[in-house]
Amino acid sequence: MNVSDFMKANLSEIKNIILNLPAEFSSHDFIEKFSKKYESDYIDMLVDYKGREAFKTVHSQVAKFLSLNMKYLGINKRDKDSSEHVFGELDVIQWWKKI
Repeated sequence: MNVSDFMKANLSEIKNIILNLPAEFSSHDFIEKFSKKYESDYIDMLVDYKGREAFKTVHSQVAKFLSLNMKYLGINKRDKDSSEHVFGELDVIQWWKKI
């Protein structure tokens, strides 16, 4: 199952993850909570892209899903800003604001 299909199938739980985040959060903040809740599924998603920038690919698909479902999830895009990614390096990523 691809990232988007998985997230669609778990849309109400995705919304609950967002409800438990601060008023403003980064895509990385969301992914951290998402990957803890769905650890084995998250690992499967990464394995699907093994050798093809798995983290970057999966994380960009997660952010795209958030973007395409902003209205239902009750979020809006904020500016892009720096955030530390899973390897401890800074990256410029999307930030979100609850509405």
